[in-house]
Amino acid sequence: MVKHEIKVEINKSEQIKSIIEKSYFEEGLNGKITGKKYFLTINEDDDINYSIFNGLHNATVKVINEDIIDGTMRFLIDESEGEIRLYPISIYCIKEDEKYIFY
Repeated sequence: MVKHEIKVEINKSEQIKSIIEKSYFEEGLNGKITGKKYFLTINEDDDINYSIFNGLHNATVKVINEDIIDGTMRFLIDESEGEIRLYPISIYCIKEDEKYIFY
């Protein structure tokens, strides 16, 4: 069980929606995650979020985006490729009323 996990708002709605569709629905698994293929890249241009995630390799984070996520979505932070990547790790996703719910 995770004792400490930060919540961060990320406003990249179109990129998050694309990752959700690819990770949970594209391969016909109807909302179950398909693996560690797709990720969200956090660039240095995104000053606030880059400074938050920098140095948190292998930590988990809850992402908030009120436009497309009902509640939060969990991601794993990976810095091993020379950039900050957020990989979705919530196991299941349901689409309801144009928003995504994760559990």
